[in-house]
Amino acid sequence: MTIREYTSCLLESVPQAFFEGTASILIVCLVVFVAFKGWRRGVRYTAVVALVEYIALLYGSTVIFREAREERTYDFSPFWSYFAISEGRTDLIAENIMNAVVFIPVGFLLSVGFKNLSWWMVLLIGCCLSLSIETMQFLLMRGFAEVDDVMHNTLGCMIGYGAYRLVVGMRR
Repeated sequence: MTIREYTSCLLESVPQAFFEGTASILIVCLVVFVAFKGWRRGVRYTAVVALVEYIALLYGSTVIFREAREERTYDFSPFWSYFAISEGRTDLIAENIMNAVVFIPVGFLLSVGFKNLSWWMVLLIGCCLSLSIETMQFLLMRGFAEVDDVMHNTLGCMIGYGAYRLVVGMRR
């Protein structure tokens, strides 16, 4: 599965109205917060709203709007995807990368919205968020629940945190 196919598969299940509604809310919040709180605080508050909306999008695309399967599909073996890749399942490379990429905004928005969060809190929040998605996929039989997704999602969250720290460091 290519990255384009993977992304399209994730987003196809989310209704268009959901995207339009969240985008509208975000724009209104940005204007209102900047107008009443100033640029810095307005951006920070808007980042929190964007984070909540992005998390809703993640839950929507991975659990809520996904069709239920007839049986549970899971693999709780750590690094199973790497063993499968070494045996020729190269389609999993794109999947592993995308699992990290989709959580980069979580780490970035957490850092913008809550500027005093330490790296380990971002790590913990990213891990718990991913674990909750995988648990819901397992319990509701929607998607493929796996430990590797939690690892890659958490890595993506930390990349987002690192990107924020890099941007802040460059501004100084």
